[in-house]
Amino acid sequence: SKSRSKSRSKSRSKSPAKGSNERVTRVIDVDKDDAAFVLGRGGSTKRKIARVSGTEIELDEHALTITLSGTAEGCSHGIDYIDYVRQQRVGPVTISTEKERNDFTAYAVPGDCIGFVMGRGGATLRSMEEEWGVLMFFAKTADQRSKDDGEEQLCIFGPLAARRGAQLKTMSAVEHKHPGYCVSSKGELRSVERVRGDADRDGWGVDTVPLTDDSFSYALGAQGSTRRKLAAASGCILEYVGRLACFAGYKQDRRRGKDYLRWLLEQRTGSSVVEDPKSRQDCTIVKVPAQSVAFLTGHRGESLRQIERESSTFMFTEGDRNDRSKPFDNLLIFSFSRSAREHAAEIVEDRIAQHKRLGDRAPPMGGGGGGGYGGAR
Repeated sequence: SKSRSKSRSKSRSKSPAKGSNERVTRVIDVDKDDAAFVLGRGGSTKRKIARVSGTEIELDEHALTITLSGTAEGCSHGIDYIDYVRQQRVGPVTISTEKERNDFTAYAVPGDCIGFVMGRGGATLRSMEEEWGVLMFFAKTADQRSKDDGEEQLCIFGPLAARRGAQLKTMSAVEHKHPGYCVSSKGELRSVERVRGDADRDGWGVDTVPLTDDSFSYALGAQGSTRRKLAAASGCILEYVGRLACFAGYKQDRRRGKDYLRWLLEQRTGSSVVEDPKSRQDCTIVKVPAQSVAFLTGHRGESLRQIERESSTFMFTEGDRNDRSKPFDNLLIFSFSRSAREHAAEIVEDRIAQHKRLGDRAPPMGGGGGGGYGGAR
């Protein structure tokens, strides 16, 4: 059916200025089949479009209308996303690249990796959409050149950080399935062709750090837990493409992420060395009585890892953890978020107080040996 779009802005201004936060309303008509498809199972597709576009979306299944409320740009994006979803119902989607837009990334996926990136029934793609808050699907771009290698364009819509995270996650999957596609023989990330408007802004970028096979396993952790921990604490996007650790974000975020990875890897063979932790804005120091270290740490460091997961922080002790002559150990708690560090410090203080109350009755929970207290998985 033909689409109708009209604006009901609360302001008298007929057309809000570009980039304006003034709220507007857009209404489009859909047919019955499209309405069901846009709604999705349990409303999942509608919620996804609303999340990515930053709008509120109401679907009236009786009047067969979709109402979007938000900024003019958000509503415009939302209407585009609804159109792409409608196209998927009847055939392949075609995306115009003539118009410069700030919400679109296209990544060429080789033919032998498409099924792997999609997953069974599209489950892998849906999982990446959920993780990053983006809209992802394979489509043809208007200026796409004819190729014989079966490459298809994976279209990613959403804010810059979310798109870059989803793209790196996709590249990680592609490099796993098709080694050498994303990483050159020199161990460098291959450059990626971008569509018009898909630019890194305000100092945004990607840094890489090569990993050995052993350090890769250590930095990944069980089911990726260590990678996720470092990313959450540093506020930096971190994905491993082949044996390259890729840090995406603003300069200070990338620097933090690389620091955290370096300290983590130092603990495989010894202790991490942090120069003047008191001067860092991302560090909170808690003094832990020597007799409470084992209780706080838990067996193989698992109790400390649990605090990290709960607070989205990265923590380890300063100096030689085997030096038992010190009355206190300095526990360094790292995160870009002050509230996250404060939350972690409160939990640690509570555990120390708990150990003091229990005294000798505290159950033996293992020590900090084997790198557990130092902070791996």
